[in-house]
Amino acid sequence: MTQNGTVHDGTNNGVHRDVVPDSPHDLLWESLPPKVVQELDKPLDPGLVSFRKGRRGGTYPYIAGHTAIDEANAIFGYGGWGYEMVGEVTQWATERVDSETGQVHRYCSYAAAVRVTVPGAQPRTDVGFHTVADESPEGHETAYKGAVTDALKRALRSFGGRFGNALYGDGVAEELAPSLRRVLLDLGVVQGYDQAQMRAAVHARTGKGLDELPASELVRLVEGAARKIQQAGEAQPEPHPADQTDMPAAA
Repeated sequence: MTQNGTVHDGTNNGVHRDVVPDSPHDLLWESLPPKVVQELDKPLDPGLVSFRKGRRGGTYPYIAGHTAIDEANAIFGYGGWGYEMVGEVTQWATERVDSETGQVHRYCSYAAAVRVTVPGAQPRTDVGFHTVADESPEGHETAYKGAVTDALKRALRSFGGRFGNALYGDGVAEELAPSLRRVLLDLGVVQGYDQAQMRAAVHARTGKGLDELPASELVRLVEGAARKIQQAGEAQPEPHPADQTDMPAAA
């Protein structure tokens, strides 16, 4: 029986629940303020993307932990979001046997789970992982904290592109190519070049059109462009001749 917009649960304890929506999809709607939604819809600032070397000599784009926190503060507001540990940080011990020498390599890693809470949205929870690079107290401390930071970034990325969601994946996956193209064009704009100039420069550099380049080639161009912009911003000495190109900050 319905009274005052509620549905009684059939018991005598006075507990009631909200009216069930007509469509189950209505349950998925969130109540983020329009200003926050508008901010989340904006593209990622390419200047916030960093790069690191990874497996098999590949280059991997990522968002640093402090950058993710700064973005969350800017989008949700100070005090407008928060995060907490879910359970304890755990230590993992793994082994890998070298197929050629038979030598056993032992690794220690840390794993952590973090829940991000934003008023008006469902909580986001994810798991982070970080391997100990140096068997010292400092190395373990770095890995311990790194696992928490990784979990925080992974939880935030569920809010979309502003937290670098398109940059994550197993290596430089081909699904990152559209995002990398946009980042490269945006980096050109930072340097004062329009899209036509950047596309022409890419073709001159690679012999291919921008839309033809795979992610593996795009990420090298993006890394080079970001490095040059950083060098210019920090007023560093002229880059090494090997870094010089005739194209506008695209390699």
